[in-house]
This record gives sequence, structure tokens and C-alpha cells, in this order.
Amino acid sequence: MLSVRHLAWVILCITLSPAHAEIYKWVDRHGRIHFSDTTAGIPPEYHDRIEATGALPSSLVPPPTPHSEPTAHLASAPRPAPTSYTVPLRRDGNAMLVDALLGGTVPTRLLLDTGAEFTVISSVAARRLALNTLHAVVIPLRSASGIFLAPLLKVPSIAVGEAAVQDVEVIVHDATPGLDGLLGMSFLDHFLVTINPSDERLMLTPSAARLDRELYGGHPREWWSRKFRFYRSQIESVRSYLGGRYAPELERTLRYFRTELEALDRLASQVGVPQDWRH
Repeated sequence: MLSVRHLAWVILCITLSPAHAEIYKWVDRHGRIHFSDTTAGIPPEYHDRIEATGALPSSLVPPPTPHSEPTAHLASAPRPAPTSYTVPLRRDGNAMLVDALLGGTVPTRLLLDTGAEFTVISSVAARRLALNTLHAVVIPLRSASGIFLAPLLKVPSIAVGEAAVQDVEVIVHDATPGLDGLLGMSFLDHFLVTINPSDERLMLTPSAARLDRELYGGHPREWWSRKFRFYRSQIESVRSYLGGRYAPELERTLRYFRTELEALDRLASQVGVPQDWRH
């Protein structure tokens, strides 16, 4: 069983750079706790109860982007009907656990952690997926005993119930004794996340299904901005950690994040993402 002590240790094992996602927490009149990646869908009556729990302090969280009139990139194809996926959660003390399928073949039980930048999987799960960790890029992590390097790879897919994401970045590390890892923002960032602890249910609403936001390539402004900030912050974090030294494994990591940033920029140009969304 996962204890609160284990949970605190897991949260400590986060990358050196700040978290790239801003998550908003609010409590409704029935005492249910909700999490969201935007304030746009939160009823006005609860705006004075919003707590920001991501990289930015609440005083710096940007206001919701005003609704824009449909433009050419939106009119070219109809938006899908709003869809949400509801999956069961399992409570273990203060922790919430969720079942996930990795690569379409490997069932796992993961700790739900909206404060973690990456999804983390155990070395056993990585072996079951036949991931090559020996030639993977590595990323600096901080634990209670200091800084260490952990492999960073992409899993072909992660599915939680019917909610699935392709090519998910994961860290391979045995951070959650008794579990197969933790489900972090590298998966959750593709959804509006709502947690109902009393009913032990997790609701995932895909970004592309949301009608209240202007979308490019199926993603709102917050998603694009976070992705650009995330890759830039990882590059700066690794460069700072190197401090002018040469380390082949971290040079590979720098190349990886630079390549991902360039690919993201190309994709943004292809779907017409405005320049001010790329900062």
C-alpha cells in the first residue's frame, strides 16, 4: 500500500525545472473537488475559491483567453461533439490510483499526480514494454538523497479507460513502491482533468472536444504555450546542470529537447498557431 510518506517522496522526484502546467483547484457547493487546466469552465460563483497549483503562483496566472470568432482554420472542419471519459479511481490513503494500459499490451496501476511534469514508469514496466533504457536520453532528477540521472523515453501509447494519448514521454524510475509508476502531465496535459474524490471518479475531457476555446491542431492556447515553455525550460535546466562541462549522455538530452522544440515549432506553423502562443 502506498503511504503518504511515499507520496511525498514521489512529489520530490520532479525535474529541476519548474512544472510546465498550471492546474486550478476549486470546490463546489457539495464539497466535491475539481481540477482544471483553465479557469474558463469554472462557474463564476466559484471564482473566489480557485487555487492555482502549477508552476505559476496564483497572482501570476493569466486570465482566461477571451472567446474569438471562428476563423478559417476552424471553419475548415466541424468540431467534434464534446466527449468526456470517466474512469474509476482507487483511493489509498490520500493517494488516488488509476489503471492504465501502456503500449496497448502492458496493464499498470499508476499514482495520479497532476503536479508531476512527466509520467513515470517502473523499470519492470519498461522491460515489459521492451524499452531500450541503455541508449535513452537522461534527465536530472532531484530526490531526498541528491541529484541523479534517469532515462527519458517515449511510450507508443498510454490509455486510461477509453482516453488514449500516443507517443507519451515517460521517465523510467522506481519511484512508487508497490505501484507501476505515476500518471503525470505528459499524459494529463491533453485533457481537462476533473477529479471527484467522493465518487472516486476521474473525468478526462479531450482538448479537441472543448467548444469554449479557440483551437489550433486540436489544442487551445494554454496547451501550445505550456509545450513551448516546457521544452525551453528543459533545455535551460540541462545546460545549467552541465555548467560548461561535457557529458555525452546529457549532450544527447540537449539534442533531444532541441529536436522536440523544433518539431513543435514546425507543427505550430503548419496549423497556423499565432506567434504569441509560442512563448
